[in-house]
Amino acid sequence: MERKWKKWEGPAKPPGPGTTGSAEAPAGKEVEGHNRQMTVTCYNCGAHQYVGPDAKWFTCWKCGATSTEVMMA
Repeated sequence: MERKWKKWEGPAKPPGPGTTGSAEAPAGKEVEGHNRQMTVTCYNCGAHQYVGPDAKWFTCWKCGATSTEVMMA
């Protein structure tokens, strides 16, 4: 399955784990530069950002828009 992201239409935060995206990958202690982050793109402004692999939604670090995942089969 592929993860896609879309605009969140609700008045509150989406259900499930979420975060504010980060413009840069966090410096971690993972082996050989690998970290447990995924790159996502804001639906609103197109900014690339890093979020944790369990995130079901994220708020863009650049424009503040909230995106939620859509599972595609």
